[in-house]
Amino acid sequence: MGEFICGLELHLPLDTESKLFCPCPVVAKEAEPNSATCPVCLGHPASKPVLNRKAVDYALKLALALNCQIENGIVFSRKTYFYPDLAKNFQISQYEVPLGRNGFILLDSGKKIRIRRVHLEEDPGALVHEAGMRGSAYVLVDYNRSGVPLCEIVTEPDISSKEEAREFLGKLNRLVSYLGVFDIDKSVIKADTNISIPGGERVEVKNVTGSKNVELALAFELERQKKALAGGKKISMETRGFNEENGTTFSLRKKETEEDYGFIVDADLVPTIIGEEWLKKIKGEIPELPEQKASRFVKEFGVAEYDAKVIAADKGLSEIFEGVAKVDSKLAVRLVSRELLGILNYNKLRLEGTKISSQGLIGLAKLLKEGKVSDKNAKESMIKYALEGIEPETFLRKNNLLVDLSSADLESVVKEIASENKAAFEDYAKGNKKSLNFLLGLVMRKTKGKADAKKAQELIEKLARAGK
Repeated sequence: MGEFICGLELHLPLDTESKLFCPCPVVAKEAEPNSATCPVCLGHPASKPVLNRKAVDYALKLALALNCQIENGIVFSRKTYFYPDLAKNFQISQYEVPLGRNGFILLDSGKKIRIRRVHLEEDPGALVHEAGMRGSAYVLVDYNRSGVPLCEIVTEPDISSKEEAREFLGKLNRLVSYLGVFDIDKSVIKADTNISIPGGERVEVKNVTGSKNVELALAFELERQKKALAGGKKISMETRGFNEENGTTFSLRKKETEEDYGFIVDADLVPTIIGEEWLKKIKGEIPELPEQKASRFVKEFGVAEYDAKVIAADKGLSEIFEGVAKVDSKLAVRLVSRELLGILNYNKLRLEGTKISSQGLIGLAKLLKEGKVSDKNAKESMIKYALEGIEPETFLRKNNLLVDLSSADLESVVKEIASENKAAFEDYAKGNKKSLNFLLGLVMRKTKGKADAKKAQELIEKLARAGK
């Protein structure tokens, strides 16, 4: 038995150039208000919608990746409600016949979170509360967003904990990233969370953005509903909002039912037939997905399952890994899943925001494998690469940080270190492994990282054997 019963309705803006039913461009939030509108998306009389083929392609990709059964034909309906952000007083959506049904996402535990339906609809406009306008008698409306294509994903109420919600959303985010149907820099995925506990009715929390906020909303609702029932209060079916600032929910209105929306088939849009050729083409465009890629990394490169999942979670990261793995797979795991990810996380960077490429790290991997750069200098070059875009090999050569000591010179340095640190050297000769690290550190410091650490260790061991 989980903490609660939860189903999600997710609204994902598709990364198309134009809107769902008109040629108006999809513009950034910063665009001049109401500058990307036309009679169709403003609902003017006699205006006729025309379906965007690319939006259907993207929605099909997503539905197939979510293991859905695809309908042969899709039908659009009018969802009627009256609100300022909806200029024509109805939203064009899918009700009777969605794009896909009966899909699922498989959690690591083996549990399936079932997908009831995936369908297309248009986004409404945006209400703008300008500074100082809260509590005012009016708000502004920007219709630039009106008509932007949304893909709605509706799950069954299979989620029973915050952790399951987090994992489900994480897997969904990775899927859409691989498919290239959503741009995280331009849009956000909004979730309506439907949560109930035994003894209470279903409560919907609207428009929650981001996995972290979904967890906060679920955690707050769980405690709120438990306390209410414990105090003898009734949990009624209602719609609530979410306050990001303090992680709480608040009542908006009594929950609507599907009957309240008065769905009717939109006579302006003829049914769209999804033929075999169309479906075959879309299937051919779906790339290798994260879990498939992780499984292949384990088999092809001998990567540990945990490392494979970490690397495959990011499409760009996995592409870099595959390039570096051709030089050395073990080295690739270290450079990508440990060093690179550590640098990005520490500096709160996303891979897409850097100039890091597969080619740059392939060059570094070759230098490491050939013993031409120390681990310390390699890491420093990766930091420069992430922060300043300077390729590792360029940085190392420019700063004279490549290993260039001759064997004779290195042997001379090792002997000098041994002479100056007799106690540590004798400790190592007696079997104290910690002394080896100390002596190696002194060698690398004296040579400014330009010595081959493996050769330095061999020379220290040779001297230690000779001294016994």
